[in-house]
Amino acid sequence: MIKVLIADDHLLLREGLKLILDETEDIQVVEEALHGQEVLDKAEENIDVIVMDINMPKKNGFEVLAELKAMGSKIPVLLLSSYSTEEYRDDVIKEGAAGYLMKEHASAHLIDAIRKVFQDSRMTA
Repeated sequence: MIKVLIADDHLLLREGLKLILDETEDIQVVEEALHGQEVLDKAEENIDVIVMDINMPKKNGFEVLAELKAMGSKIPVLLLSSYSTEEYRDDVIKEGAAGYLMKEHASAHLIDAIRKVFQDSRMTA
């Protein structure tokens, strides 16, 4: 079972992501966060993948990635964004994100993206 933390300051998006993931047998949402600091507070060993919006209050996705890295966390982070430029995607990968998914494509690709970043993290561990 892949245990996921979903982080977004919009309840509607979090609920929608949970509905998508509830259709799987191998992925379970075990935590939710409304802002970046809450992601850091909940990033524990029982989390396998973090699915997180880049633009959140208190700490944005870049700040959270930097702090997770400083903490020595190995939890792969799949960033969600409404920004579509390749340069932006390359920046988040360079900063340590395991993957990048545009929100407009999330419903079609979320499950596969979570499975991929989870498997990739197991191969590099």
